[in-house]
Amino acid sequence: MAAAFNFALHPEALAAVVSGERDIVGFVPEHLSASAAEQVIVPVAVNEAEVRLLAATIWGEARSEGEDGMRAVAHVMLNRVGSRFGENLETVIMSPYQFSVWNRGDPNRRLVSNPDRYATGGVALETWEQAQHIAREVLSGQSVDPTSGALFYHTRAIRPSWSSQGIGRQTIGAHIFYADVPDRGIRRTPATRMHVTQVAQTFAQPMPIDGPAVQTAERGPRAGRVNGVVQYAPVSAARLALPSETIDVNSAATPTINGVPISQQTALR
Repeated sequence: MAAAFNFALHPEALAAVVSGERDIVGFVPEHLSASAAEQVIVPVAVNEAEVRLLAATIWGEARSEGEDGMRAVAHVMLNRVGSRFGENLETVIMSPYQFSVWNRGDPNRRLVSNPDRYATGGVALETWEQAQHIAREVLSGQSVDPTSGALFYHTRAIRPSWSSQGIGRQTIGAHIFYADVPDRGIRRTPATRMHVTQVAQTFAQPMPIDGPAVQTAERGPRAGRVNGVVQYAPVSAARLALPSETIDVNSAATPTINGVPISQQTALR
């Protein structure tokens, strides 16, 4: 059918074939061949902060799946950019409960927040570098979407309640992708959260768990309780000698009358 269609558009090609001429390789007319040859794919300029954000997220979500798995997950995130999930990549990724690696309490969160700290060698470094390369290709338009426009995915190890409503199901590695999941009360699209900060600040500072230990204010020794609250002496009192080390306890315990030890008063009598 393709050949018939091309012959219909270009009868001169059919005539040449019938006449026995074999120098025709394709069905593109000469006047179109030149313009087609001049077409060069120009990479789209990328935001380096977005490259890092996308790379860190796919590294956390699918680093065990290799290039194919990370590329598929990256395209899902890019496919979501729009009015439904968020008008920019940061909103798509960082909106609550969209990608588990950014959930509070998820063990991968410390990794994706500071990947350079953890990807220092071996497989970790190899996959992190691969994730950055994939993210750059995806954002610059140099990557083919293996999911054909999928918007959802989950690992094969789980079965979300909304998966039965998913359409366009396909499996890539350990993930199952869906072209869409209609909102029918089973899975509602979460409200997106627009970030007031720029995406460049996503990695501006490490997570608290990655930062230095918090230094507490210096305080002196404990000085008893007042109404159940522990009181502390001034810092200047720290490491000073205790009263028992400077006062003769036995002398202080000698009973006195008007300041005169009783033993002396007895002697005076």
